[in-house]
Amino acid sequence: MKIINKAKYFFLMGSTLLAMSGCKKESFVKANLNPNTLYEVKPEDQFLRAAVGSQDDFEYFADVYRAANLWMQYSTLATGNGLNFNNVGSQFNTRYGKIFYGRLGPALADGIKNIESMPDADKNARVHMKAISQILLSYYAFYVSDINGSIPYTQAFQARYGGTTTPVYDTQQQVFAKVDEELKAAVTTLKTATAGQISLGGNDPYFNGDATSWAKAANALRLKIAIRLMKVDPAKMKSIATDVLADPVQMANANDSWMLKVGPSYADAGGNFNPGNFAAGKPVLDFLVAKGDPRLAIYYRPNAAGNYVGSFTSPDEAKLPANAPLYATLDNLSQLQHRLFTPNYNENDGQGAGKGKGFYPVLTYAEYCFIRADLAARGVTTDVAETWYKNGVYGSIQFYSDRAVDANVTGFTAVTTAAIDTYYNKAGVKFDAAKATDQIACQAYLDFFRQPLEAWAWWKRTGFPNTTTVLAWSELKANGTPLTLARRAGIDLLNTTNLNYANQQTAIAEMAKNPDFGSGPNDAFGRVWWDKK
Repeated sequence: MKIINKAKYFFLMGSTLLAMSGCKKESFVKANLNPNTLYEVKPEDQFLRAAVGSQDDFEYFADVYRAANLWMQYSTLATGNGLNFNNVGSQFNTRYGKIFYGRLGPALADGIKNIESMPDADKNARVHMKAISQILLSYYAFYVSDINGSIPYTQAFQARYGGTTTPVYDTQQQVFAKVDEELKAAVTTLKTATAGQISLGGNDPYFNGDATSWAKAANALRLKIAIRLMKVDPAKMKSIATDVLADPVQMANANDSWMLKVGPSYADAGGNFNPGNFAAGKPVLDFLVAKGDPRLAIYYRPNAAGNYVGSFTSPDEAKLPANAPLYATLDNLSQLQHRLFTPNYNENDGQGAGKGKGFYPVLTYAEYCFIRADLAARGVTTDVAETWYKNGVYGSIQFYSDRAVDANVTGFTAVTTAAIDTYYNKAGVKFDAAKATDQIACQAYLDFFRQPLEAWAWWKRTGFPNTTTVLAWSELKANGTPLTLARRAGIDLLNTTNLNYANQQTAIAEMAKNPDFGSGPNDAFGRVWWDKK
């Protein structure tokens, strides 16, 4: 598997730094109108370009560290959370810009079109490459729609190939259905032994071009999409799950996890990836300590005195006079485990910058297990919920142990199976059928430590964790008033002069027919289609 050093591939980034500028929409339109902007690099290079662009420091700055990590109580600001920390900042929703105005969507679409335009012999040698490119594009369409609702998809990225410059917005229901269809087709293609295939190889920093690994990932993604439908279309959820699980090509262990592996300088600790100055959230840390969870030293650092001390996640608790001494200096509190996020972090221990490997999970084996456990616990499948729950717990700890070793987390040694056994047999961790969905959700939540935006999605779907679950959250209050959490992204409205303004307005009007949509396009406390009350 190729390890990406972001500096090495800086030439691939082009104008990405401009992606957040005020003219990003206009630039996107111009690029699609101008046939000379068609990338003339190989489709495998386009795939690498998209993979490199799938993560950026601005998403961590705006969406992870200062939004979802705080909402999901994984961490707090150094001085505790502010009174309005539950609000969505104006920079939130980086994922939307990456697919439409960055390099991800256009690069994948161009790579696919490039393959389709080749002579038959060359095209036939790249059917697996095309399927893999489609899986990544399909994933990102799902990921963007997940919190935005309607998006341009079926007609997007096609203008320079004779398509429209004003792509219509597909509803979220249509996006999910289209993506599921694409993934199913891709799995069928990848399972077909086609001679003479040109592999993505080192241009695939996820699975090194391995067709079977990608088929497993696509099946797991279909299950993730299916379970999103739990409240809004349970019949479709069951249909997809049944179809997927009839296929023997499935994730089998932590090594099947879908993730981007990167070198030490990709997530440069000197930039927006920097995880410093964030304190450990008390609910999560206290649970890890109480249960002897082997992930404690992976997720958090001890404070200056060598103890694990969490920060109050409720603004009112953090501001109590009795708790003021705790916030006098960050050294009093545990912090995020720096090198789990940025492996080149300098811990000022005389060893200099770290030289380990970084990672960005997309869909881990543990998440796959917890999805199967949740489906089983709800009677959707004939799986044994306890089996898949236990697989998930073990898979998650093994996955994070491997990542901590790769990242050279200071003083960390690999977790043993015996240590996981001891943890699993603790009350509140060992499977209890009477609390199945609660336990499954809380362990999935712990696995989402590096994916707080996915923890947010699971919380929206299930209501777990909460203040009474096996991993109990703190009640969030500001000046005595309970705080609610956001449930979707605000919609960035196009300028009236934008070519696609009318299509966006039509899409917003359609979404607003949903009584749960909220008070307007920018009401982040409203809901998208799948997030039904």
